[in-house]
Amino acid sequence: MALILRTLNCSARRAHVLRRWFSETGSGSRLTRPASGTIPQPPEPINLALPSSAEPFIKYSDAFVDRGYTKSDIFLHPDFISDDEHDLLVRSCNKKLKRLANTYEMGHFDKRINNYRECSVSAWLPHKRGVAGRVSQAMDRGVDPDPVDLPDRASNGKSAGWTTVGKYDGQIRHILDRVWDLFPASFTWLPPHILDLHEDGEILPHVDNPEYSGFVVGGLCLLGPAVSTFKHVDDPSVRVDVLLSPKSLYFMTNRIRYQFTHEITVDPSQRAWMGQPVARARRISLMFRDAKEPEGGWSSLVSAAIPSF
Repeated sequence: MALILRTLNCSARRAHVLRRWFSETGSGSRLTRPASGTIPQPPEPINLALPSSAEPFIKYSDAFVDRGYTKSDIFLHPDFISDDEHDLLVRSCNKKLKRLANTYEMGHFDKRINNYRECSVSAWLPHKRGVAGRVSQAMDRGVDPDPVDLPDRASNGKSAGWTTVGKYDGQIRHILDRVWDLFPASFTWLPPHILDLHEDGEILPHVDNPEYSGFVVGGLCLLGPAVSTFKHVDDPSVRVDVLLSPKSLYFMTNRIRYQFTHEITVDPSQRAWMGQPVARARRISLMFRDAKEPEGGWSSLVSAAIPSF
């Protein structure tokens, strides 16, 4: 069973590679809609309660409010993690990036991100929350024991330092569990994705392709601040601006997910908050995406993972 799950996990990762294909309405135009894919619909609306502390960090346009869009479709939780947790994540992300993505890329194949580097970290995703765990459950099998799922803190709150994947991976999972626990237990997650944006890097306006994404996308913000802008694909006056400060957590859900573009620009006119410029700085987003369930359910991946003879 362990061999099957490892095979399934590799197959699922390949099947859910975070590729994004886009279409444009003309030369120099704002990116509007993904080129293909049926937009995933959650069984019920995702209702994340905005904390009152988020109010100074979000600006809704009059058109957004007047047309009745749901403010909490952009979720923001400032200071979601502590200073110590922030520093631990930064050190750990830097180590992963040094090993897996040592240099910044000047352009992405979808032409919507510049001066960045990225990698995924499967060790930070418990099997029970990922595709392999869902497939195992669909087959009425137990999920293989995962050492890092076990407590790795001593009674004094310090790391016991024994985890088999990495010295601090257990502590990191405890942090990330607070993110995943915001959503229904039925959600299936892709491995966390580290996106490192150089101080001169930018993310141009785009909509993710629903072929490779689920209901939500979000991130834990590390290092420098940034302003992220969300605009409706049919009417840019329907807009939300969010100041993403270090230690904050954000998520795009419901209509914001596929009806709005999102961007982080180097344009000085959009890199300002309350009349004050937001300085360019390197920033890391630890990204979270849920996996899109296959039409045949998770058990349908079994036939793709096990060869026939």
